[in-house]
Amino acid sequence: MGSLNGTRSRPQQLPEENIMALLDVIGVKEQDDIRDDKLSFLAAIRAICITPEMAQVPTRKMYEAVFQILRENKSLELTITSYQLLLDLEKRFPPVTVAKMAGSSSDVMEAQLVINSEVWSPFIASSGNDSAKMDGFSDGNYDPIDCSKVVSLVQDIAAEVCHEDSKSQGVGPDSDVRSKQLSHNIMAKIMLFRYLVRLLETDFICRCQVFKGNKGWPIIRDSFLNQLLGSQRTNLKNLVILSLHIMAATDKEPFDNNDKEHSADGIFKKSLQDLDSASYLAGAEIRHTLCLSVQTLLTMMMELDTIKKEAEKKGRTSRSDGSRTPVLEIVINELCYNKELIGPFLQALTEPKWKMDIILTYLLKYFSRHITKNVGSDIEATAIEDIFNFFSDVTNARSIVKRIGADLLQLLLVHGFQAYFSLRKVTDFMNSSGDVLLKETCKSFIATFQNLRSVYRNFELVAVGRDALFTAATILS
Repeated sequence: MGSLNGTRSRPQQLPEENIMALLDVIGVKEQDDIRDDKLSFLAAIRAICITPEMAQVPTRKMYEAVFQILRENKSLELTITSYQLLLDLEKRFPPVTVAKMAGSSSDVMEAQLVINSEVWSPFIASSGNDSAKMDGFSDGNYDPIDCSKVVSLVQDIAAEVCHEDSKSQGVGPDSDVRSKQLSHNIMAKIMLFRYLVRLLETDFICRCQVFKGNKGWPIIRDSFLNQLLGSQRTNLKNLVILSLHIMAATDKEPFDNNDKEHSADGIFKKSLQDLDSASYLAGAEIRHTLCLSVQTLLTMMMELDTIKKEAEKKGRTSRSDGSRTPVLEIVINELCYNKELIGPFLQALTEPKWKMDIILTYLLKYFSRHITKNVGSDIEATAIEDIFNFFSDVTNARSIVKRIGADLLQLLLVHGFQAYFSLRKVTDFMNSSGDVLLKETCKSFIATFQNLRSVYRNFELVAVGRDALFTAATILS
């Protein structure tokens, strides 16, 4: 693992004292003046650390001050400016990168992790000690991020996005539309969450690239994601459940074609009733990006579990690595308990690999005995094609519908078909064997829905079901 001490020349030391003086509030009483000083501070950081060709890495105090402005959430302008500056700093000075370096053999170039020791991180680096902090924090005033703060942040976001507090309040004619206008406070917390997830993702992806080459568990064990989840303060179950609810809530389209009040014309009519349509549209975009960030965190946690499980099988972990409930298991248990989440959650989940794993695990939890008995494969080897073949028999369909329900079953099967189609590359279908497999799967998929319709009189296709069946029929035509 390498260390990056800066590839850019530093002709002179950063004028930290002069720049930090812009944040001195002694003798300043007006809030507008304080806000202007903070904006000047952020502009100065950008001018020195991003704009020049030979830019200099900010000091830890500067990093902490920018991050604190984002956290304290004093105004929307400060929030957006500090958030964008942090993103630009991360692009200009990535904390972790992957470089090709000479390996044990001079003829082979190996991927090596390169850590920029000058770049600050907001996270606690815990190595079995929850009170441990990153080396080099400037002073004791800064409160670094640990997993309990991430969970608390997600709780605050979920309370607003999922409208948990609206259940106890009166509901007026405009309440549903106004509820979609996220408050500045929550928008700021969403930006903070997105920034933290981005840092976790950058670190984790780089480490996974190196891990694929050397299969060394320590490179993953030292990731910020693993350290956060390994903390004794981690309420992993709560974090995962909140993530599911946020994704399910943010998937609900603000512009439902079947709801006139949510149509474009309806929005502008509402603006006559003091509804800020621009804020409404911005809120919809923020919800979408929030959903993507939550999905990123959720899929990274499941990928981490997969890597750790592989390392455990090969005896590369130790007792100090600890143990925790797999995230996929928590997801399945919550979906089994709260079935109303399944439709919107699967619609929001755009990662086909994990969508497929979740669907197969959920279905096999209900009738693994039937599947293994009828298709002759073990549980881990069961594919979605086996599921379609199983349901293409009307007797099997009738027995399972009694346990799981036709409406819920069609959602799982439709999203399973979508994931199957997404995971197959176009080139896989160009050869004869791939084309035959695709057509056989489409036939089984169509037969499955014909059987569901025959065994369940009140069966109605959902919109995504009609689209999937149309796709399958088009491929067969």
